[in-house]
Amino acid sequence: MEMSMQYAAAVRHVPSAAQLYGGVFHAALIVADDSIAADRMRRILAELAPHRRVVIASGRAEALNLLAALPYDLVLVDMRLPGNDGAALLHHVRQAYPRIESIGMSATDDQELVNAAIAAGAIGYLLTEADDAELAYLLRSIERGGSPMDSRIARRILGSIAAYAKARTIEPIRVQAPVPAPSSSSSSEQASAARLPQGLLSPRELKVLRLIAQGWSNRQIADAVYLSVNTIEFHAKSIYRKLSVKSRTQAVHEAMQHGLLN
Repeated sequence: MEMSMQYAAAVRHVPSAAQLYGGVFHAALIVADDSIAADRMRRILAELAPHRRVVIASGRAEALNLLAALPYDLVLVDMRLPGNDGAALLHHVRQAYPRIESIGMSATDDQELVNAAIAAGAIGYLLTEADDAELAYLLRSIERGGSPMDSRIARRILGSIAAYAKARTIEPIRVQAPVPAPSSSSSSEQASAARLPQGLLSPRELKVLRLIAQGWSNRQIADAVYLSVNTIEFHAKSIYRKLSVKSRTQAVHEAMQHGLLN
């Protein structure tokens, strides 16, 4: 009888998953001028991480004040804020608060908005036309180090990467490429590539990066190059750090900008 009572007491005190892992964030900031959409996202986040702080800002100026006043580890930004403020805010978060995970969102799939969000530093993109369960599932992936990305957007991005890779013959990359002589006809693309030091990535990192660009998972890359998944994850993190990015999508975007996939 006494043992049964002790067992019952133990069961009552078994912590929930949320208590064990602390939820997906400690404090989140939602920036949207649509109060209905903002309240909905706040409710979804509150259900994911009960008792965590979730704050709403209606615009960029208010968001900047809140970011300066209190710590956050997650920011959701509506990309339809007036005056391109969504992209500007994401860029500011990336520069001023590199530890904050930032995510772009909009009601519908707009390729220009998605591209602007990723270029500005977003680690993912949500379509608020999705149902609550799907949005919660995508946000939960942050716990595993994932990038919350609507499947339609992810598919289009992978298609673009595949088309880009197919259009360009993938040959072994010369890390220490010869520096061309200065020319008055140098293009803006050459100027962009010059911002990335030659030899910044090791030959193995370049190989991993190119396989990432083709949509390969870490497990697939590990099997292909006969290394452990942990080693591939180490190389991926090193690539992110050197390219100053926080996700696979951003890494591929930067690689394309600097001609590393040529």
